[in-house]
Amino acid sequence: MRPNDLPFPHALAAVTHANPYPYYDALAATQGWHFDPCLEMWVAASAARVDEVMAHPDCAAPAPAAIVGTDPRAARDCARLIGRRLWRADKLSQWMTCVPELAMAGASGGAHLPALAYEAAAGLIGNSVLALLREPEEERCCIEDMEALVCAVSRLDPPVQNARRMVTRDCEIGGVSLKAGQKIVLLLAAASRDARGGCGGYGLGFGIADCVHHTLARALAAGALQGMLSAIRDQWQGPSLQAWLQTLRWTYRASSSLRVPQFI
Repeated sequence: MRPNDLPFPHALAAVTHANPYPYYDALAATQGWHFDPCLEMWVAASAARVDEVMAHPDCAAPAPAAIVGTDPRAARDCARLIGRRLWRADKLSQWMTCVPELAMAGASGGAHLPALAYEAAAGLIGNSVLALLREPEEERCCIEDMEALVCAVSRLDPPVQNARRMVTRDCEIGGVSLKAGQKIVLLLAAASRDARGGCGGYGLGFGIADCVHHTLARALAAGALQGMLSAIRDQWQGPSLQAWLQTLRWTYRASSSLRVPQFI
Protein backbone atom coordinates (compact mmCIF):
# COMPACT_ATOMS: atom_id res chain seq x y z
CA MET A 1 0.00 0.00 0.00
CA ARG A 2 1.26 3.46 -0.88
CA PRO A 3 0.78 6.39 1.55
CA ASN A 4 -1.68 8.07 -0.82
CA ASP A 5 -3.91 5.00 -0.98
CA LEU A 6 -5.75 6.05 2.19
CA PRO A 7 -7.86 9.21 2.34
CA PHE A 8 -5.76 11.16 4.83
CA PRO A 9 -4.94 14.78 4.05
CA HIS A 10 -1.84 14.34 6.23
CA ALA A 11 -0.34 11.92 8.73
CA LEU A 12 -1.96 13.48 11.80
CA ALA A 13 -5.39 12.62 10.41
CA ALA A 14 -4.55 8.91 10.57
CA VAL A 15 -4.42 8.74 14.38
CA THR A 16 -8.07 7.85 14.96
CA HIS A 17 -8.64 5.79 11.81
CA ALA A 18 -9.84 2.22 12.37
CA ASN A 19 -6.58 0.84 10.97
CA PRO A 20 -3.90 3.41 10.10
CA TYR A 21 -1.03 0.92 10.22
CA PRO A 22 -0.76 -0.11 6.56
CA TYR A 23 -0.51 3.62 5.84
CA TYR A 24 2.17 4.13 8.52
CA ASP A 25 4.14 1.14 7.24
CA ALA A 26 4.07 2.48 3.69
CA LEU A 27 5.05 5.95 4.85
CA ALA A 28 8.02 4.64 6.86
CA ALA A 29 9.17 2.57 3.88
CA THR A 30 8.78 5.17 1.13
CA GLN A 31 8.77 8.62 2.76
CA GLY A 32 10.69 8.14 5.98
CA TRP A 33 11.78 11.80 5.92
CA HIS A 34 9.87 14.42 3.94
CA PHE A 35 8.31 17.87 4.11
CA ASP A 36 4.52 17.96 4.27
CA PRO A 37 3.20 21.23 2.79
CA CYS A 38 -0.24 20.63 4.30
CA LEU A 39 1.18 20.49 7.84
CA GLU A 40 4.03 22.88 7.04
CA MET A 41 6.26 20.52 8.98
CA TRP A 42 8.97 17.99 8.32
CA VAL A 43 7.77 14.44 8.95
CA ALA A 44 10.01 11.71 10.38
CA ALA A 45 8.35 8.33 9.85
CA SER A 46 11.19 5.81 9.74
CA ALA A 47 12.95 4.57 12.86
CA ALA A 48 16.28 5.88 11.56
CA ARG A 49 14.99 9.42 11.09
CA VAL A 50 13.06 9.49 14.38
CA ASP A 51 16.18 8.30 16.21
CA GLU A 52 18.26 10.97 14.49
CA VAL A 53 15.85 13.78 15.36
CA MET A 54 15.46 12.62 18.97
CA ALA A 55 19.22 12.54 19.45
CA HIS A 56 19.93 15.82 17.64
CA PRO A 57 21.11 18.65 19.94
CA ASP A 58 19.39 21.26 17.78
CA CYS A 59 15.90 19.80 18.05
CA ALA A 60 14.15 20.94 21.20
CA ALA A 61 12.04 18.42 23.12
CA PRO A 62 9.47 19.29 25.78
CA ALA A 63 10.82 18.45 29.22
CA PRO A 64 8.70 15.84 31.01
CA ALA A 65 7.64 16.70 34.54
CA ALA A 66 9.83 15.17 37.23
CA ILE A 67 8.23 12.58 39.49
CA VAL A 68 9.16 11.07 42.81
CA GLY A 69 10.65 7.61 42.37
CA THR A 70 7.94 4.95 42.29
CA ASP A 71 8.50 1.23 41.92
CA PRO A 72 6.71 0.06 38.75
CA ARG A 73 5.92 -3.23 40.48
CA ALA A 74 4.14 -1.37 43.28
CA ALA A 75 2.22 0.65 40.70
CA ARG A 76 1.24 -2.53 38.84
CA ASP A 77 0.12 -4.29 42.03
CA CYS A 78 -1.91 -1.29 43.15
CA ALA A 79 -3.54 -1.02 39.73
CA ARG A 80 -4.42 -4.71 39.85
CA LEU A 81 -6.16 -4.36 43.22
CA ILE A 82 -7.99 -1.15 42.31
CA GLY A 83 -8.87 -2.40 38.85
CA ARG A 84 -10.37 -5.56 40.29
CA ARG A 85 -12.33 -3.70 42.96
CA LEU A 86 -13.73 -1.04 40.62
CA TRP A 87 -14.36 -3.25 37.58
CA ARG A 88 -17.60 -2.58 35.70
CA ALA A 89 -18.05 -4.21 32.32
CA ASP A 90 -20.60 -1.55 31.37
CA LYS A 91 -18.27 1.33 32.34
CA LEU A 92 -15.12 0.33 30.51
CA SER A 93 -14.11 3.80 29.31
CA GLN A 94 -14.53 5.35 32.75
CA TRP A 95 -12.77 2.44 34.42
CA MET A 96 -9.68 2.53 32.20
CA THR A 97 -9.35 6.28 32.79
CA CYS A 98 -9.68 6.38 36.57
CA VAL A 99 -7.76 3.23 37.59
CA PRO A 100 -4.25 4.46 36.58
CA GLU A 101 -4.56 7.74 38.48
CA LEU A 102 -5.98 6.13 41.62
CA ALA A 103 -3.36 3.40 41.51
CA MET A 104 -0.49 5.84 41.03
CA ALA A 105 -1.66 7.92 43.97
CA GLY A 106 -1.88 4.80 46.12
CA ALA A 107 1.50 3.40 45.06
CA SER A 108 3.44 6.64 45.41
CA GLY A 109 1.86 8.22 48.46
CA GLY A 110 0.21 10.97 46.44
CA ALA A 111 2.73 11.64 43.64
CA HIS A 112 1.29 12.01 40.16
CA LEU A 113 2.49 11.37 36.65
CA PRO A 114 2.22 13.98 33.89
CA ALA A 115 -1.23 14.05 32.30
CA LEU A 116 0.18 12.53 29.10
CA ALA A 117 1.33 9.45 31.02
CA TYR A 118 -2.18 8.89 32.38
CA GLU A 119 -3.60 9.29 28.88
CA ALA A 120 -1.02 6.78 27.67
CA ALA A 121 -1.95 4.31 30.42
CA ALA A 122 -5.64 4.61 29.55
CA GLY A 123 -4.86 4.19 25.87
CA LEU A 124 -2.70 1.15 26.58
CA ILE A 125 -5.54 -0.43 28.54
CA GLY A 126 -8.10 0.25 25.83
CA ASN A 127 -5.86 -0.80 22.96
CA SER A 128 -4.90 -3.95 24.87
CA VAL A 129 -8.57 -4.83 25.35
CA LEU A 130 -8.94 -4.53 21.58
CA ALA A 131 -5.88 -6.73 21.14
CA LEU A 132 -7.60 -9.33 23.34
CA LEU A 133 -10.59 -9.08 21.04
CA ARG A 134 -8.42 -9.83 18.02
CA GLU A 135 -6.71 -12.84 19.63
CA PRO A 136 -8.17 -16.29 20.28
CA GLU A 137 -9.32 -16.44 23.88
CA GLU A 138 -7.14 -19.38 24.84
CA GLU A 139 -4.01 -17.54 23.71
CA ARG A 140 -4.53 -14.21 25.45
CA CYS A 141 -6.59 -14.66 28.61
CA CYS A 142 -4.03 -15.47 31.31
CA ILE A 143 -3.22 -12.87 33.95
CA GLU A 144 0.50 -13.46 33.50
CA ASP A 145 0.18 -12.58 29.79
CA MET A 146 -0.82 -8.98 30.45
CA GLU A 147 2.63 -7.45 30.80
CA ALA A 148 3.76 -9.01 27.53
CA LEU A 149 0.53 -7.91 25.87
CA VAL A 150 0.95 -4.30 27.01
CA CYS A 151 4.55 -4.32 25.80
CA ALA A 152 3.47 -5.50 22.34
CA VAL A 153 0.61 -2.98 22.18
CA SER A 154 3.04 -0.19 23.15
CA ARG A 155 4.94 -0.88 19.95
CA LEU A 156 2.25 -2.05 17.54
CA ASP A 157 -0.80 0.04 18.56
CA PRO A 158 0.68 2.80 20.75
CA PRO A 159 -1.51 5.37 22.50
CA VAL A 160 0.92 8.22 21.69
CA GLN A 161 1.13 8.18 17.90
CA ASN A 162 3.26 11.23 17.28
CA ALA A 163 5.29 13.97 18.96
CA ARG A 164 6.68 17.37 18.00
CA ARG A 165 10.12 18.92 17.81
CA MET A 166 11.31 22.44 17.04
CA VAL A 167 14.58 23.20 15.27
CA THR A 168 16.45 25.60 17.55
CA ARG A 169 19.21 26.55 15.11
CA ASP A 170 20.19 25.83 11.53
CA CYS A 171 21.25 22.21 11.16
CA GLU A 172 21.21 19.18 8.87
CA ILE A 173 19.01 16.12 9.39
CA GLY A 174 18.68 13.22 6.99
CA GLY A 175 20.90 15.00 4.49
CA VAL A 176 18.56 18.02 4.39
CA SER A 177 19.33 21.54 5.64
CA LEU A 178 16.79 22.83 8.15
CA LYS A 179 16.36 26.38 9.42
CA ALA A 180 15.85 27.46 13.01
CA GLY A 181 12.15 27.64 13.82
CA GLN A 182 11.08 24.84 11.50
CA LYS A 183 8.84 22.20 13.02
CA ILE A 184 9.12 18.41 12.89
CA VAL A 185 6.50 15.78 13.63
CA LEU A 186 7.81 12.41 14.75
CA LEU A 187 5.50 9.60 13.64
CA LEU A 188 6.19 7.38 16.63
CA ALA A 189 3.58 4.82 15.59
CA ALA A 190 5.24 4.36 12.21
CA ALA A 191 8.78 4.29 13.60
CA SER A 192 7.85 1.83 16.37
CA ARG A 193 6.70 -0.67 13.76
CA ASP A 194 9.73 0.08 11.58
CA ALA A 195 12.15 -0.56 14.46
CA ARG A 196 13.55 -4.01 15.11
CA GLY A 197 12.95 -5.57 18.54
CA GLY A 198 12.62 -3.74 21.83
CA CYS A 199 9.66 -3.33 24.15
CA GLY A 200 7.42 -0.31 24.23
CA GLY A 201 8.41 1.39 21.00
CA TYR A 202 9.03 5.11 21.43
CA GLY A 203 6.86 5.55 24.51
CA LEU A 204 5.54 9.05 25.10
CA GLY A 205 7.94 10.64 22.64
CA PHE A 206 10.09 12.59 25.06
CA GLY A 207 13.17 10.51 24.31
CA ILE A 208 15.48 8.97 26.87
CA ALA A 209 14.03 11.07 29.72
CA ASP A 210 10.62 9.55 28.96
CA CYS A 211 11.65 6.08 30.14
CA VAL A 212 10.36 6.28 33.72
CA HIS A 213 7.04 7.78 32.68
CA HIS A 214 6.39 5.17 30.00
CA THR A 215 7.55 2.34 32.27
CA LEU A 216 5.03 3.42 34.89
CA ALA A 217 2.26 3.82 32.30
CA ARG A 218 2.91 0.27 31.10
CA ALA A 219 2.94 -1.06 34.65
CA LEU A 220 -0.35 0.66 35.47
CA ALA A 221 -1.96 -0.68 32.31
CA ALA A 222 -0.76 -4.24 32.93
CA GLY A 223 -1.99 -4.15 36.52
CA ALA A 224 -5.39 -2.79 35.51
CA LEU A 225 -5.80 -5.55 32.91
CA GLN A 226 -4.79 -8.18 35.47
CA GLY A 227 -7.43 -6.78 37.82
CA MET A 228 -10.00 -6.85 35.04
CA LEU A 229 -9.36 -10.52 34.28
CA SER A 230 -9.46 -11.42 37.98
CA ALA A 231 -12.79 -9.64 38.41
CA ILE A 232 -14.24 -11.30 35.33
CA ARG A 233 -13.20 -14.73 36.55
CA ASP A 234 -14.71 -14.04 39.99
CA GLN A 235 -17.92 -12.31 38.93
CA TRP A 236 -18.78 -13.34 35.37
CA GLN A 237 -22.09 -15.17 35.17
CA GLY A 238 -22.80 -14.62 31.51
CA PRO A 239 -20.98 -15.45 28.28
CA SER A 240 -17.26 -16.11 28.03
CA LEU A 241 -14.63 -13.37 27.98
CA GLN A 242 -14.39 -13.52 24.21
CA ALA A 243 -18.17 -13.38 23.85
CA TRP A 244 -18.22 -10.19 25.95
CA LEU A 245 -15.35 -8.71 23.95
CA GLN A 246 -17.34 -9.35 20.77
CA THR A 247 -20.10 -7.07 22.10
CA LEU A 248 -17.80 -4.06 22.40
CA ARG A 249 -18.35 -1.02 20.20
CA TRP A 250 -15.98 1.91 20.13
CA THR A 251 -14.73 5.01 18.41
CA TYR A 252 -11.48 6.86 19.06
CA ARG A 253 -11.25 10.01 21.10
CA ALA A 254 -10.78 13.02 18.82
CA SER A 255 -7.06 13.84 18.84
CA SER A 256 -4.19 14.58 16.49
CA SER A 257 -1.68 12.60 18.55
CA LEU A 258 -3.41 10.23 21.03
CA ARG A 259 -5.05 6.94 20.07
CA VAL A 260 -7.44 6.21 22.95
CA PRO A 261 -10.54 4.10 22.30
CA GLN A 262 -13.87 5.37 23.63
CA PHE A 263 -16.18 2.44 24.29
CA ILE A 264 -19.87 3.12 23.64
